Amino acid sequence: MMNKVYIIAKTQAVTPEEYRQYIHPIKTRRYGRLVKRALATALKCIQESGIDQPDAIINGTALGSWEDSEKILDGMTAEGEDVSMPTHFMLCTHNTVASIIGIYTHNHGYNNTYSQGKVSLESAMLDAFLQLQMGKIKTALVCQNDELTPGLKDKIEKAGLHPANLVNDDAIAYMLSTEKGEHAIAEISDIIIHHTPHGDEAKIITIPCTNQ
Repeated sequence: MMNKVYIIAKTQAVTPEEYRQYIHPIKTRRYGRLVKRALATALKCIQESGIDQPDAIINGTALGSWEDSEKILDGMTAEGEDVSMPTHFMLCTHNTVASIIGIYTHNHGYNNTYSQGKVSLESAMLDAFLQLQMGKIKTALVCQNDELTPGLKDKIEKAGLHPANLVNDDAIAYMLSTEKGEHAIAEISDIIIHHTPHGDEAKIITIPCTNQ
């Protein structure tokens, strides 16, 4: 018998004014905008869920830490391949967010990142959903994090495309569990992802919880 999977907490885009409630300003001083927002949003979700150590941390991102990637490329353009920017290099990879959440919370569980364009969140959610259903894990923190810098927005528009069709400037975190508890938001009944020649589409199907 497959386990039921519940969303027991959901947090979206913690504002910079809230950061100090969740992240240490000294420890995170070198982090870029995306990483700070992602970490604060994840930590707020963890706090609201009451689950300090989820069995899995899974992040979805279309473009990763784009601001840090831009800084590296701009530096190489200006100074050549000898430019030294170790912090931006370490923070620019797509798996940065999931890794930093794991490090910051001292979590040694399953840690993974999905970069599947518009369906990155659904891909990350599907991974957690299947593991929870099969009983491989009991809880999972699933996030989506992307940023739209002025430079990226300009490039996308110059290419004749709409930025919102490629990337959302947003941070969101869900805590999933096989235990409904007292405050479950919804039950996930299915996750559908379609890959077509015309683009990818995905849908997370949920059933609202009455908690009765």
